[in-house]
Amino acid sequence: MRSVLVGIALLTILAACENLYEDDAIPRINSQRDIDAYNATVTAEADRLVCNREAVIGSNIRQWVCLTVAQQDRLRQQAVEEVELIQ
Repeated sequence: MRSVLVGIALLTILAACENLYEDDAIPRINSQRDIDAYNATVTAEADRLVCNREAVIGSNIRQWVCLTVAQQDRLRQQAVEEVELIQ
């Protein structure tokens, strides 16, 4: 009985971790062709994807890391605000 409860707890934790990342309905990107196809479907410049291949922390395997232009602007603004708080 205890092993069943531990198994259920692990599955719940894994499912919760998957939901931590907001994807804003952006499909998984596997190639430049996927990026171009997605960008062809959006009309606003802020919704356009900008992707880079990066080695993610904890792995030597490079993965696509994609953000919309709006997400990049929001992160840039947050960084500026944090630097201003330090000064």
